Amino acid sequence: MVQVADRTLPEYIKLHTKTEHAALEKQLIGIIKNIHTTEQYIHLLRMFHGYYHALELQMEQYLKKDLIPDIAERRKSNALLQDIRDLGGDSKNQQGKVDTPDINSYAQALGAAYVLEGSTLGGVIIAKMIRAQLPDIPAGKGFSFFNCYGENAHGMWNKFRTYLLALTRKEDQEAAADTARQTFLKFKAWIDQYEPVF
Repeated sequence: MVQVADRTLPEYIKLHTKTEHAALEKQLIGIIKNIHTTEQYIHLLRMFHGYYHALELQMEQYLKKDLIPDIAERRKSNALLQDIRDLGGDSKNQQGKVDTPDINSYAQALGAAYVLEGSTLGGVIIAKMIRAQLPDIPAGKGFSFFNCYGENAHGMWNKFRTYLLALTRKEDQEAAADTARQTFLKFKAWIDQYEPVF
């Protein structure tokens, strides 16, 4: 079994969540490949918003500006709402409870953020896939979530890695990794409620 001490925390989390990450990615790519209308894309954005918004509400009490100076830039739910509005969708909050991981510490919030931040690296690829499938979407509309950092995606990820590397207590590192794993699992469970619509 992999130990935290054997590698850096980002590497440890990546290994600790490998199976869950792969399962979620496979499911999402399958859904994305079947998007052929703007309405289906709006539905995908709503699906993301439901989970991201609930998760960000859980995380925000721990991810403060003194610890994460660029936290305001890293919030994703507003970009999702903007894309839904830009595409002509209804941006009101959805009803229903979202099952998110337990987040009761900075380390756990950082573990959840690992999943959201990591997703930005693949966002550019997803945006290209959807744009190819929906060429009628006007330029500059509907992709502020998937292209959230633009050309600075890798720079923002590298900065986020420094926040992870600052977690030095083994207990905190393990809590971050376990929460990241739960974030993947619960996101997949949330998606399962939506998949039949596509």
